[in-house]
Amino acid sequence: MKQTRGFRRHVLGALAAATLAAPIVSAGCSPGWVSSNLVNGLRIFAVTADKPYAQPGEEVRFDMSFYDGYPDPEGDGPRPVQILWIGGCYNPPGDLYYGCFPQLLQTFQSLGQSGGMPPPGLIGFGPTFTTTIPEDILSQRPAPDGGSKYGLQFVFFFACAGEIKPIELDPSGKAGFFPFGCFDPEGNRLAADSFVPGFAQIYTFEDGRTNQNPPVSGMTLNGEPIPEDLSQAPTVKACPSTVDERRDVGCFAGDPYENCTEYEIDLIVEPSIAEIDPGEMVDGKQIYEAVWVDWLVEAGDLTGGGISLISGVTEGYKDEHSTKWMPPAEPGLYQIWGVVRDTRGGSTFVQRYIRVE
Repeated sequence: MKQTRGFRRHVLGALAAATLAAPIVSAGCSPGWVSSNLVNGLRIFAVTADKPYAQPGEEVRFDMSFYDGYPDPEGDGPRPVQILWIGGCYNPPGDLYYGCFPQLLQTFQSLGQSGGMPPPGLIGFGPTFTTTIPEDILSQRPAPDGGSKYGLQFVFFFACAGEIKPIELDPSGKAGFFPFGCFDPEGNRLAADSFVPGFAQIYTFEDGRTNQNPPVSGMTLNGEPIPEDLSQAPTVKACPSTVDERRDVGCFAGDPYENCTEYEIDLIVEPSIAEIDPGEMVDGKQIYEAVWVDWLVEAGDLTGGGISLISGVTEGYKDEHSTKWMPPAEPGLYQIWGVVRDTRGGSTFVQRYIRVE
């Protein structure tokens, strides 16, 4: 357990470093590039647990932060989104999430058959969900070869801009897809921009270790705090280049950001944001959890990258963790999101508005 988790953390660190070092726009006579940090469909930003690590018998509350970039074709606002939660699966074989799939399907199919509401913590609807850590989550596990005994509970969530329905399980029993799909009123299955499935994991350790969500005080624009009140949103200049001009990076394309102003976006955090990661050692030294921020925007381009490392496992806090944003050409009120995560399941969601004129 200890070696496996340590190796996983080093892999995560390497992936984060590779992402941070990757170029933002490809060079040469290549087709246009579209950022994965641009939210133009249904997107779940974070599912935040109030106790990323919890003890037997404790309640854990989950809050989903999401946004749908598609308007409702039959109305003026966003599309209605159905949110489903399913809990009750813990310590599946091999600690593999897809070991829960048969139970998930059975739980969903039993919904409404009993004529009453399902037991608390088993099924839920809406952006929040509360479940309880089983009392036997530790006692049913064998003693580990090394390190603290642990238990693992999975909570599955589904956000659908339509209706969630069960689909046939993969007969091989391997991972590949969840046993649910999202369908429109005509029965057509909707694509990934309208259906987001996922799961959250809650660890329980016998030594009682805890984990807090990373504390974040706010977001800044060019070093100045952005008010939470959208009526006080700061104003920036529109970049006159259109979306097509920005994506045209072929041999004869000009500078897509000529005559545009670039803005620095950052989060307000303390250098002590990272907690000690108990039980994990590197070269005989105690290490900390890694902390980073995923940046997302409603419009415009993140020219400074979509991921910023805030605190490393061994090197600690990074003074520079901002990104750069190029506003869109169309005036309006736009959202920018920052999701701060740590390598132990903690997350904190931050949202601010910026007005483009």
